[in-house]
Amino acid sequence: MARSYAQLAAVVFFVTGLVGLVAGQPSHHLGLHGAGQPIGSWADFDGVALHLTYVRDALNLVIAGVFAYAGWRAPNRDAALIALGAGAFLLALAVIGFIVSDDDLLAGGHHPSVAGLRFPLAINIFDLVTGVLGVLSGLGGLEEEEAAPA
Repeated sequence: MARSYAQLAAVVFFVTGLVGLVAGQPSHHLGLHGAGQPIGSWADFDGVALHLTYVRDALNLVIAGVFAYAGWRAPNRDAALIALGAGAFLLALAVIGFIVSDDDLLAGGHHPSVAGLRFPLAINIFDLVTGVLGVLSGLGGLEEEEAAPA
């Protein structure tokens, strides 16, 4: 179970990191283009601001690499432990994100960030879902190892 989840998560995080790198850094200031279009990134979807920063893109690619190792190279028990650890890390990011809440602007028109990471609602939900799935698949993978005959 953990190996399958890790393979899927590796692809998802790789695509997310790659799209973020191609989309570029979002604007840190409020403003409008001449046609009334808000300044942002083409990776934002119909009013859903992703605010993918280069730090977040790099983090997504590192997470993709960790999941790729767990999904295709690591022994089953290690894959389960890696999925569990990465899931816990993603859950921690989600909790930090819900506390910081990037959707509110600070004085001066800047979005809050922590270590170069920004936390809009869409990213927080993504981290929460992938974190919960990682923890559950990691725990399930550990149970499969214990239940297997020696």
